[in-house]
Amino acid sequence: MTIQEQLTEAKKSPALEWRSDRPGREHYPHNFFDKVPLKVKMAKEVHSDLSEFIKVPNGTVCLNNNEYFVWVNSYGAVSAILENGQKLGLYPSEFVVTEWH
Repeated sequence: MTIQEQLTEAKKSPALEWRSDRPGREHYPHNFFDKVPLKVKMAKEVHSDLSEFIKVPNGTVCLNNNEYFVWVNSYGAVSAILENGQKLGLYPSEFVVTEWH
């Protein structure tokens, strides 16, 4: 995927249309201050957890200190958009938001 295609995919984030106000773990993260992440910088290298069970396409990895466009669902789950077209789900401890929509 080109950078433009990654940006286009990030702009399809469901959180841009609706953010959950349900109680508990289903609430959109308070530390996002009702904003939606656009890009994140990785705090560590992250590989797919699925690689233990299925064949994961080459390039499905987020590298430490690299920045990635992200797709965010309405509950605040963040997935990096990778050059190979895959999305890789991230835990909050694995990234820092560098840009917001």
